[in-house]
Amino acid sequence: MAVRYGLRAIPPALRAIAEQGHADLCPANMSRISVGMASCGQAAGAAPWAARLAARPDFVNRVIVRNVGCIGACYAEPLVDVRTPDGLHHIFGEVSSEVHWPIIRTAQQRSMQQGAWLVLRERCPGLLTGFEDLETVKAPRAAFAAFFEHQKRRITGNCGLIDPLSLPEYVATGGYFALAKALLERTPDDIIAEITASGLRGRGGGGFYTGRKWETAAASRDPRRFVIANADEGDPGAYMDRTLMESDPHRVLEGIILAAYACGAGEAYIFVRHEYPLAVARLRRAVGDARAAGLLGEEILGTNFSLKVGIIQSGGAFVCGEESSLLQVMQGRRGEPWPRPPYPAQQGFYGHPTVINNVETLANVPWIIARGAAAFREAGNADSPGTKIFCLTGDIPNTGFIEVPLGDGARTVVERIGGASPDEVKALQIGGPSGGIVPYTDFALDYSSLSTAGAMIGSGGLVVLNHSRCVVDLARHLSSFMADESCGQCLFCRDGLARITGLLEELTSGKGAPGLIDELAELSRAVADLSLCALGRTAINPLLTTIRHFRSECEAHLAGICPALSCKPLIRFEIIPSRCTDCRGCLDCPVQAISYQAGKGPLGYTFDHEKCTRCRICAEICPHYAIRAVSGGDRL
Repeated sequence: MAVRYGLRAIPPALRAIAEQGHADLCPANMSRISVGMASCGQAAGAAPWAARLAARPDFVNRVIVRNVGCIGACYAEPLVDVRTPDGLHHIFGEVSSEVHWPIIRTAQQRSMQQGAWLVLRERCPGLLTGFEDLETVKAPRAAFAAFFEHQKRRITGNCGLIDPLSLPEYVATGGYFALAKALLERTPDDIIAEITASGLRGRGGGGFYTGRKWETAAASRDPRRFVIANADEGDPGAYMDRTLMESDPHRVLEGIILAAYACGAGEAYIFVRHEYPLAVARLRRAVGDARAAGLLGEEILGTNFSLKVGIIQSGGAFVCGEESSLLQVMQGRRGEPWPRPPYPAQQGFYGHPTVINNVETLANVPWIIARGAAAFREAGNADSPGTKIFCLTGDIPNTGFIEVPLGDGARTVVERIGGASPDEVKALQIGGPSGGIVPYTDFALDYSSLSTAGAMIGSGGLVVLNHSRCVVDLARHLSSFMADESCGQCLFCRDGLARITGLLEELTSGKGAPGLIDELAELSRAVADLSLCALGRTAINPLLTTIRHFRSECEAHLAGICPALSCKPLIRFEIIPSRCTDCRGCLDCPVQAISYQAGKGPLGYTFDHEKCTRCRICAEICPHYAIRAVSGGDRL
């Protein structure tokens, strides 16, 4: 273990903790059942299964049951991993009463039972330092195996394997070894140099180089410095930071401590969304346990380095994720950005140098310090080294929390991991409401490629859109979200985004005037140029990329046509007589918008388009697909 992490010797305190954790993580004479209990698992109903399994009297001294975090395949929750003493992991997905007994028999009989979706083996039985130590043995569910096969799980390697409330289990996987290496064998300058050499870029926004930010703070003459972990993750469709904090909180905490050591900070804070109660609870537990073990607080690991870590909960406004706005909130003020320079690394929290990194960025730091910058650069490309966590959501079978090398193609993520059919994918919405809407092609998922397309990686939200999705209406929705979330300080951000939203509402309701598209583009550029912070400067990305890549759809809306048959004001419904069997099921319309004239068969059905709310219930319940939406021109 010490050799693997480049540590000359494991400190006795860490060795004792690691031995305790290893006994729980890889028990020699017992099976272990791990139940996914992150937010996704709990929402899918995992808690009753975990309680039921833990309460079995016949498990005493034979089977241990532990709650773990999210393994990533959120679509398959509840997920259960049964590890047998021979180092095999039998993973069961969509756990229900049908597989309750196969799970129990696998643990008790220590052999594979019918119902497992995937069987993995520890390459070296009894050694488990992360997901990369596992290899596939059997894959009864090929799509489930493919979900993991095309990933490179470095930063998420512990997620779904270890108990997030267990400091010993984290240490057993090599946790806090990077901290020991830094404090006992490296200087702060060495740490900054390693991070700089790695090329680590910020994983929460524009991709600024982490080493440069640390160098600025470390060079300050001000002796009081701070580190802040920005966990105010507000992008719709993004939950990378939440899942890391819920599944592997000590990795985040270790990254914070290393950043503080490198920059000479004596205080650190985690600024986390109020809407993340489970993450907050697990972070508080991690801070308390680390402090009790001498890994946090005064004279960490017997050195002269000390650090206090606090947790502050945000009020929830999207703009508070912007670093200067975040600092305003932490100082008891309204969440409004301030002009830069000076940058926070120069003059931040209460005027002192402050390093602000998002959670995923900090979670990369222990990996880099333990294995070195050269190993980090083995994944990714020269411009975008390392891996990136994406939240894969939308119109796709296999949604979840994934980690892939930067620079991998979009098709690898969407088709091989997500399981989508290429013919069904129309576009990708990347980077949250500040990102872009781009046509589905096999472009590289890295900072430069996405910037060229007019989008951005952002925090890593990746929403797959099929051909039934209207990109113009999505641009309207995202513009409305950003208009609501503007702090109101800048005229063009406050009023400009509101005006853009109003114009898009006209466009999607068939009331757009000629020249509207060009007016939207011109106003968007003005908002970007004249806004103070990143919210206003990037809020127009979804609209500008829609105009750039899908202008024909924008022009169709001007003509009163929604090609995706999605915008309610531009569609109506009609009966296809050749398919109708006169079953009369559609007459159950909740607003009685469908009437029937007896004796005319399929031709006797009439829609009252004034009453119709476009709820689509009639089309969904028709067993013969005899009701369709139409859009445009004289049909409306």
